[in-house]
Amino acid sequence: MTIANTLRPYNDYQAEQKYLTGRLQEVERGLGRVAARLGEPTPISEPLDALDRARELVADMVKQVTVRPLEEAIQRQLEWLGRAEERLGQANGEPKHDLNRIALDRVLLQSIRDGWRVLRRGV
Repeated sequence: MTIANTLRPYNDYQAEQKYLTGRLQEVERGLGRVAARLGEPTPISEPLDALDRARELVADMVKQVTVRPLEEAIQRQLEWLGRAEERLGQANGEPKHDLNRIALDRVLLQSIRDGWRVLRRGV
């Protein structure tokens, strides 16, 4: 089943994209700081992996806000994570994702949402 989404008017998501772009820049600065501390090519560490995943999620939200509000996009992703977590317990022969990745995604998405809520309230 294909769900057709229409683009939102730019003025409706401009503030969300500005916020997300700022978050993306923060994440990339964090990646740079961690890489600089390591000083040489190294296997992916836990901090680098978490920052890389944060970058992926924020970049995905940048795309999502063109068709749905940020709060809704995050809520849908959190609901999907809930369903994925439920499927972990099912023995149906399909490969399972690590629960830690689901927990990390949930924390990262909640952080994005919390930052947006604070920004919207002007706190």
